[in-house]
Amino acid sequence: MSSSAALSESMQRITTSKLNVLQKQRDTYETKKQATLDAVRGQSNLPEQLLTLLDALVIHDVPPVVPNLSPDNVRRFLNQRRNDPSVSTAMLEGWKLDLERCLDIHSHKYEFASLFGQLVTEWLEKPSNAPALQRQPSSDSADTLSQDSFEPLGRQEMYDQWREWETLAFNPAQKSDPQNIKAYLSSLFESTAKAKKLTKTPLETLRARLKAFDLGHFDKDTLKRSIAGILKTDLLAPSKRAALMDIKGNDLVLGEMVDVLNIQIDDLDQWSWGDEPVSVDLRRQLNGKYRVYMDEELLQALLIHFIGVRWAVHLKDAFTKFFHSGAWKLSSHRVPDRKARARRDYFLGKDYSTSATVRNERRKDYEEDFLMTQLPSTIEEGSRDYNGGLTDVESEVPDHDKGLASKKDPMEIKQSLLHLVTTESLVNTSLYGRFTVLQSDFRWFGPSLPHTTIFAVLEYLGIKDRWLKFFRKFLETPLRFVQDGPDAPTNVRRCGIPIDHALSDALGESVLFCLDFAVNQATHTNLYRFHDDLWFWGQEDVCVKAWATIGEFAKSMGLSVNEEKTGSVQVTKQPNTSKPSNSLPKGKVHWGFLQLDTTGSWVINDAEVTHHISELRRQLQACNSVLATVQAWNVYASRFLANNFGQPQHCLGQRHIDMVIATFSDIQRRLFSDTFGAGSLLEYLKRIIQERFHVTGLPDGFFYFPLGLGGLDVRNPLIPLLLVREVQDTAAQRERMIGEAEKQKDPKEWIQEAFECEEEDYERCKKRYDEGEAALKDHDNKLKKHDDDEEQPFMSFEEFTHYREETSLPLLSAYRRLREEPSQKDVTLTTDVQAALKQLPRQAKEGIHGNEAAMGGYWKWVAQLYAGDVLARFGGLSMGEKKLLPLGLVTMLRGEKVRWEG
Repeated sequence: MSSSAALSESMQRITTSKLNVLQKQRDTYETKKQATLDAVRGQSNLPEQLLTLLDALVIHDVPPVVPNLSPDNVRRFLNQRRNDPSVSTAMLEGWKLDLERCLDIHSHKYEFASLFGQLVTEWLEKPSNAPALQRQPSSDSADTLSQDSFEPLGRQEMYDQWREWETLAFNPAQKSDPQNIKAYLSSLFESTAKAKKLTKTPLETLRARLKAFDLGHFDKDTLKRSIAGILKTDLLAPSKRAALMDIKGNDLVLGEMVDVLNIQIDDLDQWSWGDEPVSVDLRRQLNGKYRVYMDEELLQALLIHFIGVRWAVHLKDAFTKFFHSGAWKLSSHRVPDRKARARRDYFLGKDYSTSATVRNERRKDYEEDFLMTQLPSTIEEGSRDYNGGLTDVESEVPDHDKGLASKKDPMEIKQSLLHLVTTESLVNTSLYGRFTVLQSDFRWFGPSLPHTTIFAVLEYLGIKDRWLKFFRKFLETPLRFVQDGPDAPTNVRRCGIPIDHALSDALGESVLFCLDFAVNQATHTNLYRFHDDLWFWGQEDVCVKAWATIGEFAKSMGLSVNEEKTGSVQVTKQPNTSKPSNSLPKGKVHWGFLQLDTTGSWVINDAEVTHHISELRRQLQACNSVLATVQAWNVYASRFLANNFGQPQHCLGQRHIDMVIATFSDIQRRLFSDTFGAGSLLEYLKRIIQERFHVTGLPDGFFYFPLGLGGLDVRNPLIPLLLVREVQDTAAQRERMIGEAEKQKDPKEWIQEAFECEEEDYERCKKRYDEGEAALKDHDNKLKKHDDDEEQPFMSFEEFTHYREETSLPLLSAYRRLREEPSQKDVTLTTDVQAALKQLPRQAKEGIHGNEAAMGGYWKWVAQLYAGDVLARFGGLSMGEKKLLPLGLVTMLRGEKVRWEG
């Protein structure tokens, strides 16, 4: 694994200077401290010894960190001692020990600051670089690769995926028929009727909006946003990323770049990639896939990003308005017809009906979280990260305490999908006894998306020719792999879209929007899609229609379904009571490392866990420094693994939490005990620090405390789970907890309670009707009784609950509660920890700081768990002088993308 950060020379010089100053200060302090202690030993008078120690605290600026010690008070008490024998010798000896401890604590802080500096230096001097990938020149043609053309310097799967990518991207063969695509789209879109008061159909309105696109021009603010957007991606070589970071703060350079970029915009019809090919680099991702990243010239990258974000926002707005046009259909499994609604109005009163229903909640959630989610809604939001939450940046490891932003990031959306399908399973099996889930994606969607498909769709949607020409130039990029060397031949991309480009997202989502609409028209419900990850659920007959529609779309667009990630499962209330349809795919349904069984429960896929234990072992073994090891653990275990096990919510229940806790325990045992001969990551880190730096006796808090306190910020993936796990060790404990926190229910209990609320509601409504309060007064209602008619009996409970998804407020309440996180129970902070927290700065945004009320549960847990040794060693929670720690450099290193070994 490599974390070769794009570091500016000035930052490295500042860090080196800071570490040199630290060492000099430490040497000076230790020399003077020893002189002070020697002087004290040479004095026979105890009060004189105390005065020497007190003077040393002042001279060397040593804070009196020992509790209940005030140097000023000690001086006054010594003065009292001259005339008052009640100030005993025992008291003086106690003060002497406290003052000497203050000097020792200051030594400890220098020692740990020095160790921290050594660890940073090791990280810089011993990067864990993976061997450079190479491919020997082959006698084969540029677009035909043989097994012998590769040097055996990487994994076999890397070379397999490399060949596959090149076969797709550089193959000029026609993979789709534009005329067939336009015929398919015509049959899909042109059946949508216009609303009564509108002059255009939804399709005509969509086309008009897309034709009205206006690019605009750069200014300094938009340029800064473009720079920030590119730095979020994995594009560009480290040197170029460093240049962008420097440019971002140089107002003069920004102004010059704005002028040049606006000239290019004004002459956009003449734009090209230039004479030199664009370098591309093959990199391994945490999920084991290898992706190909472009390394464009800076101005090219900024211009393309600017155009991509503008188009992405414009498309998102146009497609969202189409969603609201009336063309989009959404209904429940059971939909009340006009007669059923009239009966409900008659028996219950029109005031009883509500828009707060499960059906409307689904529509709202779909629009907010899944409708074209890969596209940004605003220019300020910029491009979205497909990997979100799985990006290889240590500084993005979640704090576990940050509140959710108004806009969910991609990983939060992926988690929402898990929680949503689980909740829908619980609801549907409770209502209808069964529930079907369908999952799929397209094989190599990005590299395999035919250019003929893209342009057929864009032409049909009415995109202007000027932009079609630019998009074609963008896609047909002349490329050369850096692994092949500077003299390798150039190949032009003939198929697919480049990864990590906002413009690629815009083009890909335009095609997939047609799939979303096609499934909606066929099923009257929604395809839940994240990029090309496809999910659909409901009753079996509707899922069969959705699967057929996906197949028709793929065939029309020249795409292939990925059989390895395609499957279905039928969840039943009573096991083994039905046979799945032969019209649905037979594979398993997976989310992350979880697999859905026929009972509706998610179980961890042990084969996946075993594979990733092996992979994490390989990455840790490739780390040449302690901080690289911490970085690998934080990114791989505390984020990637934790996210792929699923974040706890009520719908998953406590069984899920216990299952993940047990799995993490097994991972640590198998990883460290079996491989590194250590019982845990903590033991392993202590051992390698002892071997390399000859430092022993480190407090555990040194590893888990945040950087700002002089710690290494190792993240523990178990603590967030323990914060929401109900403690059930003994019956007595369970009884004590009843009054302290809400017992975590079995997920099915939430729905059962909703049904009980419906029974109570039914009885209230029946009573109102029987007492004459509910009958309607309007003469248009055909059910209205006449004075001489026999009174109609109130509707049955079965009829009252027949359309629950469209009518039931209690069911909506359960639906929402199932998708909430379990309540978190913080640890109780002891008085000594509370007092130590008050000595810390209050303005920190995260971590352990002086504002206890604003500290999250994770950091309270860490502070309380590890405070004991730290307080004893340092007299407080800070283990080093912040001004002496190279935090700027470490922050920069952690902010860079990790380059994984292999």
